[in-house]
Amino acid sequence: MAPGRNLRNLRTPSRGSGFDIGIDLGGTNMKIGLVDGAGRVKARRILLTHAGAGPTQALERAGAAIADLRKRRRVASVGIGIAGLVDHVAGIVRVPPNLPGWNGTPVKQILQRLTGLPVFCANDANAVALGEWLHGAGRGCRHLLCVTLGTGVGGGIIANGRLLTGANDAAGEIGHTAIFADGLPCLCGHNGCVERYVGTRYVEDRARKRVRAQLKRLKDHKNQTSLFPGIKAAGPSRMLEFAKGDAARITMREVGRAARAGDRLALALVEEVGDYLGTALANAVEVLDPERIVIGGGVSRVGRPLLKAVRQSVFRRTQTWGAHPGDTVGRKLGIVFSELGVDAGIIGASRLRTLDAPC
Repeated sequence: MAPGRNLRNLRTPSRGSGFDIGIDLGGTNMKIGLVDGAGRVKARRILLTHAGAGPTQALERAGAAIADLRKRRRVASVGIGIAGLVDHVAGIVRVPPNLPGWNGTPVKQILQRLTGLPVFCANDANAVALGEWLHGAGRGCRHLLCVTLGTGVGGGIIANGRLLTGANDAAGEIGHTAIFADGLPCLCGHNGCVERYVGTRYVEDRARKRVRAQLKRLKDHKNQTSLFPGIKAAGPSRMLEFAKGDAARITMREVGRAARAGDRLALALVEEVGDYLGTALANAVEVLDPERIVIGGGVSRVGRPLLKAVRQSVFRRTQTWGAHPGDTVGRKLGIVFSELGVDAGIIGASRLRTLDAPC
């Protein structure tokens, strides 16, 4: 297949080719980094997006940060990954969920005017996938699926060594695939989307509600326990302990710490999240047949309990290769966490210029 809008070849940058700027633009922060030819972030700036104040102020401040980073350095290009649907060629952002008022913003045109450099734009999860594929947990793969778990759930696809963007630059939107036909409403306007069940705000909300319900049960049964000598009353979840006794302060950090410590309530929640995510990933495996799935983003910081639950869910739902149910011998599929962490989007965005122009 000839390289085109859907499958983009990659030209590896020379290690001696100077630097590129990568920007990971989200609804809360803009992470901007100076990246060398080996994919190392040599300097960075983190700015508040102030998304509600509109795109002009944010891009102007990004332009000033770029000017500061490129002092006395040879910079070839600026790449930017943006949450939402992005026209990768024209550099226009469409319906970004966490950037109110940004719909239709010509990001490429504005940043080129501000910086005088070539600017390349992409969906943020596509940039993450590119970074992990070239310099992180996806190195050496020809077929890769990268999933980002945060407030939103995004995805990027490497198919036969090329970044797959799709006919509308909308490929990889795994967060808005439905896992329940008549499920809970999602911000995208549809129901049952995987993002509605594994996105940060929703997981944290369930954790807080379940800890509060547990506290109520413990209070209601406190007097009953005293009637049975030798029986020790169960204590509350360690999520509450790690949140210093305030259920409202429970975040993914507390969920992860408690799950890794073996807390039953936290583990049940993490296994639930892993099962939901695994359902969506199993569907993607059947369609794309990747050799590796890389999971990144804030929710992935829960750690090993989440990875175990996701793996179990995926392999339970994908077609078997062996003689017995659940026998996955022969299937080439690894499921791993990101290696680049918070730098994945910066590094991947800095490599956007290496993609062949579409025909």
